[in-house]
Amino acid sequence: MNMHEKCLLRYLQNPDELSYSTEILKINNYILEKKFVLNNIIAKSQNFNYTEIK
Repeated sequence: MNMHEKCLLRYLQNPDELSYSTEILKINNYILEKKFVLNNIIAKSQNFNYTEIK
């Protein structure tokens, strides 16, 4: 069961905790977004070849 399923199940069991579950999903999505940026953008940008102009 992934994080989204856990939050949905928690909401269905305790509808009063919707804001708590929403915050967990926001944090989880933020972490996934940062991992994507690190793995796909920053890691690839370090493959530059530097040469000296003489």
